[in-house]
Amino acid sequence: MADQPSISVETGKDAPARSGLRIASFREIFGIDLRTLALFRAGLATLLLVDLALRARDLTAHYTDFGVMPRAVQSTNLDPFAWSVHLVNGTAWFQAVLFCAAALFAVMLFAGYRTRLATVMSWALLLSVQNRNTLVLSGEDNLLLLLCFWAMFLPTHARWSVDAALDTPEKTRPNAYFSIATLALLVQGMSMYLFSALLKSDPKWIPDGTAVYHALQLDYFATPFGHWLRQFPDVMQGLTWYVWVLEIAAPVLIFSPLLLRPLRAALIPMLMTMHLGFFLCLEIGIFSFVSILMNATFLQGWMWDALGRRLKVGTRTDLRIFYDRDCGFCLKTCRLLKTFLILPEARIAPAQDTQGARTLLEAHNSWVVWRDAAEPHLKWDAVRYLVGQSPLFGPVARQMRLRPLRRAGDAAYLWIADHRAGLSRLTALLLPWRPLNTRLPLPAAIAAGLALVLVTAQNVSTLPWSGLRLPEPVRHARQALGLWQHWTMFAPYPEVTSAWPVISGHLRDGTPVDVYNRRLEAPLWHKPEYVSQVFENHRWRKLISQIEDLSYDRPDNGFIQSYGRWLCRDWNRTAAPGRELAGFRIYFQVEWTKPDDAPKDLVRRHVWTHDCLVNSK
Repeated sequence: MADQPSISVETGKDAPARSGLRIASFREIFGIDLRTLALFRAGLATLLLVDLALRARDLTAHYTDFGVMPRAVQSTNLDPFAWSVHLVNGTAWFQAVLFCAAALFAVMLFAGYRTRLATVMSWALLLSVQNRNTLVLSGEDNLLLLLCFWAMFLPTHARWSVDAALDTPEKTRPNAYFSIATLALLVQGMSMYLFSALLKSDPKWIPDGTAVYHALQLDYFATPFGHWLRQFPDVMQGLTWYVWVLEIAAPVLIFSPLLLRPLRAALIPMLMTMHLGFFLCLEIGIFSFVSILMNATFLQGWMWDALGRRLKVGTRTDLRIFYDRDCGFCLKTCRLLKTFLILPEARIAPAQDTQGARTLLEAHNSWVVWRDAAEPHLKWDAVRYLVGQSPLFGPVARQMRLRPLRRAGDAAYLWIADHRAGLSRLTALLLPWRPLNTRLPLPAAIAAGLALVLVTAQNVSTLPWSGLRLPEPVRHARQALGLWQHWTMFAPYPEVTSAWPVISGHLRDGTPVDVYNRRLEAPLWHKPEYVSQVFENHRWRKLISQIEDLSYDRPDNGFIQSYGRWLCRDWNRTAAPGRELAGFRIYFQVEWTKPDDAPKDLVRRHVWTHDCLVNSK
């Protein structure tokens, strides 16, 4: 049939590397295995979905004109060349539509379905939502956007994807891959550590080793585990030196042509566990997991080969899948199962070409899964058997034996068998055969190269002693593409102040209220056991801490006024008549960290007074 491509088995195996001490080639150092890119694609899509879900909790409060950042205020905070589709309309329904669209493209990216389109749209919608409210952004947003940008130039769909399953003709393609985009992604990954270390210039890092102590004293950041760790000063000092040395050394050693394999095998888990430590000690959202995904891009092919040998991938060479030649849907389903169940050795063939398979197809109206010297498997049992052969999903097959699942599976299979013609027409439209191309076109390669130069120059310009200042047109291009970066977390040293809000208000009838915690009583001024739990989530923490920071240098900025108006609207939205919020005063309780665990100084700062009756619009 015209809907059927030629069939061959793709192993994707590379030639075994020579053993012994050797110097790695430039392509090996800066290349990325296609299996690693597939893992990167799935991880990136997962983080995009998690990011959307976390943002959706505050969709109205953070992304609509009803919330803390109306479009008129946010527009004054953007570079002239920055853009956002989310600024087109200020209603909740419009933002919800864009969130759903972003989720759809992220799911497509995860499955590797029309991957190029899904990646571009995921990057564009992520940049757009970030520009909608910049006061809630932190390092995780910066890094996630950069990973999306570089993913647009990479063949993340070449393994374990719908696009790979529908490749025509199916062909053998080596796992090793190199382009200017792989170089750019890896350099980007290590730039975060290198420039962060170079910016950590205060003696608190080197030689004093007190930076971790000061970081964990930031109560608005510190988790309960971080509080517990404070009792070990020697451990905190050792961790300070460990973090700084790892950040300065890893970017050099991970690209070493000598001992590349053992160095990568050591550095990747060291970097990943460092970020897990950050996650345990500090309330920093999903930054650690975005960083771990970035670290995973350094996984090399020999690591996948070792894992494959352990899982016995490719050893079931007698596994055969027979389908109805006249059913295009059936062939595509076989290819998808082969791809996602990780069965590269499975041979797919028309049942009509093999006498035994043809007889079973005609007698049972079923596809056939067969291994030499074993009984053939039909219908739902064939699906279960294939899942059981998967090196990754094998344990799931046990659950598929349960009677309710068997009944539902057989019923579903019979319905599909009776509607193969219609399903074939549908999949011809939605899942057409398409050749998969991993080659980076010349214009895209040039664009990736220029972007790499831009981000490198951007990082160098953040060093105070570099003297480099980007020209204004370059800065505009940087903002338009979302390539801005400045890796200053705890640089040049951790902050020494930690603040939390107290908002004292009153209702129309004079009742005192705790506006921040929405309680019908005067606010409490004592310090909570864990200040970090005062904030609803990490985005509210960022927004409120930004408001506190800006109140020092720009007390008349529009952000705090917008926050005050939102507090009025949000309270009065559900208030009974006569019980509306009339006004309030915003304070911050600010503590100063002292050396050697000395008692902290506490100062109460009044930063804003708001009258809801005259200033609520």
